[in-house]
Amino acid sequence: MQATTLRSQLSTIRYGAVDTVFYEFIPLDGELFPVPDAGAHIDVHLPSGLIRQYSLITPLTHAKSYVIAVKLDENSRGGSHWMHEKARVGMHFNLGLPRNNFPLRAGNEAVTLIAGGIGITPIYSLLHALERDSREVHLHYWCRTPLHGLFQKEFSMRRNVTMHYSEDTSHDTVSALVNTLPETSEIYCCGPQRMLDDLLQTRQSAVYIEKFGAVEVIPNEDAFTVFLAKSGIEVQVGAGESILEVLKETAADIMYSCEQGVCGACEVKVLEGEPIHRDAVRSEAEHIRNKTMMICCSGCRSNRLVLDV
Repeated sequence: MQATTLRSQLSTIRYGAVDTVFYEFIPLDGELFPVPDAGAHIDVHLPSGLIRQYSLITPLTHAKSYVIAVKLDENSRGGSHWMHEKARVGMHFNLGLPRNNFPLRAGNEAVTLIAGGIGITPIYSLLHALERDSREVHLHYWCRTPLHGLFQKEFSMRRNVTMHYSEDTSHDTVSALVNTLPETSEIYCCGPQRMLDDLLQTRQSAVYIEKFGAVEVIPNEDAFTVFLAKSGIEVQVGAGESILEVLKETAADIMYSCEQGVCGACEVKVLEGEPIHRDAVRSEAEHIRNKTMMICCSGCRSNRLVLDV
């Protein structure tokens, strides 16, 4: 079953930075959008049949307007290319309900925000939310050049934002930055995989990350059984199949969206069994606890999985 969608109209397209464009959607039929928390994202259902996930820019978002930014990806799988080349004001789009896999944790500790490229979109929302709550916060933003960075005018007037440009070979690295921070400082980071790897190799405690690239879906080598505790359905997942692929053929009430391990829509509770986690939504610590799994991309180490579905 597909996630519930919101009917919308594309009302505004405007320049954000080199290769990055802002898109504003307004509700149709007089309905209001749910107001999301900072860090939330939505699915955008394209007329081509593709579904892509984009962070909501919550300081610009309210019940009558959702705003996202889309960077043209050189390695686009079709989503960003379609938005840049074919999206037009007035078009109707179905949007998924907001989901938040990157929420702020409550507390009073100082926070360091780290963004790389288009990863600034959820980080910008966290920055404003932290300031609203009177939390001490500093943002470090890596982008190619000043022309490639979003919100440059605002950031140039801020004392709690440091810009880093990759064209400058003397710029600081993420690991060098993190080594200067107190252990009690919380870190939120969204950016390319290399940035996340650099961060996690330097520090793991009080670090929260969000990835924006699809995970590599590795086919299961061995068959296993999946039992759905609520519906009483038992199915066999064969070698090379995903759990989601098999369950879509049953009458089970399954929610899903991206099918690439990045959106979190297909997350289900695990009651028994040993999943092989391959998603980019949950942290390694959360994976170790084995409380949930993403059935679109994850596999199974045991012969049987029992899911709370």
